[in-house]
Amino acid sequence: MNKIAYQLRPASKTTMAPCARCCRPSPGGQPCAKCLTDELGTLINNFGAASRWLESTKQASQDEGTVLRYAGLAEAN
Repeated sequence: MNKIAYQLRPASKTTMAPCARCCRPSPGGQPCAKCLTDELGTLINNFGAASRWLESTKQASQDEGTVLRYAGLAEAN
């Protein structure tokens, strides 16, 4: 799960290269979050839970970016 979250970094924060498995853009050319999530789904025998976790983690990451952006704006004022 830590590897998946790490792979969700925005392209502006890292070097992107093709995923080692599926060739989609991925930070560092490592297996992308989707491929790692598929692997997690196999490991726990529950693709739905793994997929839902990925989506909620993506949303949390986006929300963090929004909060930090507004914090920067508040600091500037």
